[in-house]
Amino acid sequence: MTLIPTPIISLSLGTPNNPTIPPPIQPTTTRRRALVVTVSTIATALTTTPTPSTAATPTTPPVPLTLPRATALVTLHLSINRSATSRPLRIELYGDETPASVAFFASLASGTLRAPCAIPDTTDGIDATSTETCLEYKDKDVGYSNSQVWRLVPDRRIDFGRVDSIFAGRIPPTIPVERRTTSSGAITPSTGGAVSIRRGGGAFEFTIAPPNAIKPNNLAKEDLVVVGKVLDGEDMAFLEEMYGIPTRKDIVGFGDVPPLGDGNLKRACEFTTPSKTCAQFKPLKRIVVVGAEVVALGEEL
Repeated sequence: MTLIPTPIISLSLGTPNNPTIPPPIQPTTTRRRALVVTVSTIATALTTTPTPSTAATPTTPPVPLTLPRATALVTLHLSINRSATSRPLRIELYGDETPASVAFFASLASGTLRAPCAIPDTTDGIDATSTETCLEYKDKDVGYSNSQVWRLVPDRRIDFGRVDSIFAGRIPPTIPVERRTTSSGAITPSTGGAVSIRRGGGAFEFTIAPPNAIKPNNLAKEDLVVVGKVLDGEDMAFLEEMYGIPTRKDIVGFGDVPPLGDGNLKRACEFTTPSKTCAQFKPLKRIVVVGAEVVALGEEL
């Protein structure tokens, strides 16, 4: 048998005084690229502005509405589109803070407001016919029975209190100027369902803010004082339903709506000629107060 010699692998370690050191391993192109990418990534991380967190930022909860003590309840019985069946709209009154303003509104609701007849040619918008009618009914007090909703600005305001034509020649009395509290959470004319009159009187009309106002301070520029608020529940739902009634709104823009008590407002409108003094935004369904009563708290409804 022939033996095949096994090759011997020799590893030179050099001499003890002069060891052989293997040459350093040169980095390959792939490793160089990886090193460049790593350094670039670190530099980018150090210079890039962190993206803000998309998590919801905690918001301050709205201040809850603080309502004054209700002193009386007004019920307006409304007929819509000449319906023979009326529907109630109940309003609670706040007579503690603004007693004169609340008394003014309550007297109109109960039909007991005394108002003198105007003199023709000395009072804006009053003619001889209106004065003649006024003198004929001079012993009858002014009230909201047979009054109409005369302006409905979508999502902004609904104006009641255009009194019966027999009172067209009456001069709305003035009352002391009163101001309510302005603390956080206090009711304002723009609060959903708030009922307001012209501050200091001088106007029979009143306005009610929409249940869900698109512009929270929609009525802030008008000089109004709150006298009450529509009750929550079915009454507020009824108010929202009325806000859905279509209106004649092709005369002027929202910003041209005159305030309550404007002496130049006309009872009849010429719709073919745009006019800022006309009662714009007239609802296309007639809304009439066919009856009203006031009940003080503690009395049986």
